[in-house]
Amino acid sequence: MYFTVNDKELDALCGLSYLQQITYLRGIRPYMDRKTFIVGIKRGISYQSLSEILYVEPHQGIKDSGSPSRQQIRRAVKGLERAGLIAIQSCDKHLILKCLLADISYCVPNKPNTKPTQEPDTKSNANYSGNSIDCSNNLSKGDTENNTIADTPHESDLSCVFLRKAFEQFWQQYPQRRDQLKAWEAFKQVNPDETLFIKILQSLNSQIEHHHTHQAAGLWVPHWKNPANWLAQECWNDELITEVMEIENAKHTTSSKKQSAVELLWDSCKDGADHFDFNFEDNSPSESSNNIIQFKGGKTG
Repeated sequence: MYFTVNDKELDALCGLSYLQQITYLRGIRPYMDRKTFIVGIKRGISYQSLSEILYVEPHQGIKDSGSPSRQQIRRAVKGLERAGLIAIQSCDKHLILKCLLADISYCVPNKPNTKPTQEPDTKSNANYSGNSIDCSNNLSKGDTENNTIADTPHESDLSCVFLRKAFEQFWQQYPQRRDQLKAWEAFKQVNPDETLFIKILQSLNSQIEHHHTHQAAGLWVPHWKNPANWLAQECWNDELITEVMEIENAKHTTSSKKQSAVELLWDSCKDGADHFDFNFEDNSPSESSNNIIQFKGGKTG
């Protein structure tokens, strides 16, 4: 059984407990289906079977011998899920897991074997054809015509590789990266082809530039959505609000500002005030002189 562990898997395993690392490398990863990246369908697994796989024979000087308990295996699998290595798809009757970071593009296709050995072992190679990823040079019988044909990846393998690389490119470009697992599941639901993926990246670039431009201008901009929500809501189809529309909206907001009580009273009375004449220049002085009080001695007050 041959399989290759890539750099992403090793980085995710770094820092985990020994039981979690050995559970992934010995109990899960070797039995992954290379077409679906799923473990537990073609070859059933359970917490009990994982415990049996990790059995340690008693040796002198080794204290921790035997098999880990099912509870320990359960915690180890949960820890692998939190680390982003696997996704638990079912744990009712049969344990079904999906390896999220496995990438078959790290596996080099078989090169043409121009010098076949004299006595190839065909039986051992036949036993290795199964769910595992075979990166070795499989030897067939002394037929040079068959050996000169290189193995080509399956079409489904290529689509999975493209989807994973496309998601990594989207993830690195998104401004606020949160909940990578949920974003990956949403990206798989979208399942974009090359044309749609180019549109998604172009729209995301435009939104990022629009966001930075408005921030520099001192305008209000909303917070970035969660990446999973951005994908699920197909936000790459959103239209960007131009500066002209925002200025018009600002004018409308200013003109429709709430008036005070004095302004409302004046607006209601200013039309009627036009019918009154408040010009007092024509009043005669005699009318105002009637208010003068005469005192004895000729003095006025």
